[in-house]
Amino acid sequence: MLSASCRAVLILFCFDLMAVSTEAVSQEKITFTKPALIEFDGPIFDRSYQFFKRKLAAAKSWGADLLIIQVNSPGGALEESLLIAETLRDVDWALTVAFIPEKALSGAALVSLGCDEIVISQTARIGDAGIVFLDESFAFQYAPEKVITDLVRRARDLAEWKGRSPELAEAMIDMDTIVYQNLNQKDQFETRRATNSGYPHRQVTDDQNAQQAGVERPDEKEWELVEESKEKRFLEVNGKRAIELGLAQKNAGNRDELAAQFDLSSELKIYRETTTDNLVYWLNRPLVVGLLFVVGLIALYLEFTAPGIGIGALIAGLCFLIFFWSQFLGGTATVLEVILFLAGISFLLMEIFVIPGFGVAGLSGMVLLGGSVLMATQDFVIPATDAQWEQFSTNLTVMAGAGCLFLVGAVALSKYLGKVPFVNRLILGPVVKPDPDGEGKDKKPSATPHPVVAVGDWGIAESVLCPSGKARFGDRTVDVVSDGSYIESDQPIKVLEISGNRVLVVKA
Repeated sequence: MLSASCRAVLILFCFDLMAVSTEAVSQEKITFTKPALIEFDGPIFDRSYQFFKRKLAAAKSWGADLLIIQVNSPGGALEESLLIAETLRDVDWALTVAFIPEKALSGAALVSLGCDEIVISQTARIGDAGIVFLDESFAFQYAPEKVITDLVRRARDLAEWKGRSPELAEAMIDMDTIVYQNLNQKDQFETRRATNSGYPHRQVTDDQNAQQAGVERPDEKEWELVEESKEKRFLEVNGKRAIELGLAQKNAGNRDELAAQFDLSSELKIYRETTTDNLVYWLNRPLVVGLLFVVGLIALYLEFTAPGIGIGALIAGLCFLIFFWSQFLGGTATVLEVILFLAGISFLLMEIFVIPGFGVAGLSGMVLLGGSVLMATQDFVIPATDAQWEQFSTNLTVMAGAGCLFLVGAVALSKYLGKVPFVNRLILGPVVKPDPDGEGKDKKPSATPHPVVAVGDWGIAESVLCPSGKARFGDRTVDVVSDGSYIESDQPIKVLEISGNRVLVVKA
């Protein structure tokens, strides 16, 4: 049996072995097999956010385990910057790294704070995220305290989530925040508020002012002022200083140095803006979306008024195909929206050609069409934030405007379709029988015989003719088109003209 002292020595020896083993595992470098890099350059606006979402989804589908965002931006729109930053914060399928070769200012600094690590060139700049706006006289003004308070809260949360100093993040946004660094523990920071005198340092260097403000003056032996945060400044530091303050983890001036920092053996997969990205951006603009729908709906109307696969169906199909293609690449449409849209078209066709009258099928078709289009233009179902409500109202306005323009266009076409140049050539006219003897030159051309009805026949409208629909002649049902007037069901009608499979009728 071992004595108590021997057992104690053995236990300590085992603990030492476990500690060495744990340290060896922690120092082992992670090997990345699928590194990807997204080039994120220029001002940040809605276009940048849409581009980022597409490339992020592509990197995830590819299976990237290291995601590098190469940030070179002066900033831009606040909401889009925060959306990108918080999206990066929630990425759990790869290590996210912000690589800053030149600058990441304003909103771009917030984007960088959302990454797991920040790699920056020694001469690059990061910070200066204060909010400014243009007033009525087109002069730049600082944002009110209410806006700053919310942004400071979100920025501090971003920094804390990734293990960075929330005090430094606050000083980037609020120029009245002064930051001190603990000389003994470099990762500890304290903030102080500046006085209204315009000299932030007076609050901490003047004992009387500090006492009046109710703020304890930090011990000069233990705390050092972060110089970049004083004198009404938004905190902005270079790459070398960012490493000293713990904002960044590594220095790298180019992609080769970046690859060396992570010991990458495989080549980076680069995602950059392409011609397709530019095209998708313009196709997703509200004005273009509305134009596509107006043209597509009018083309469908032309096809329904003259049944048969023709140019109207081709134009409508092309418009709707371009719409859903752009929304798919924009990241807002899924297969569900396409299925709902096709179901809506099917219901309307059943209402027009199969089920007489206007009832459940027609109404359901219109609801499905509108709902599928609205869902395809946004990545949410029920708006929850101010930005989502704004997007929802814009999409709803575009749909309503497109519907109104379609109604105006449909009414105009029903009256003037035969007089529009080129379009009138697409409408089949009566076929003239050959006259080899040259007789009957003054006779009117005879219409093509129809297997069921003839010119002058009387019938009953089975469905509403607006202008196309169905009519009953004896015991047979025929697809007919009115002369542009609205004819209710069960009204007597008369065949006015027959052109191919187009039977033109009037109210009798």
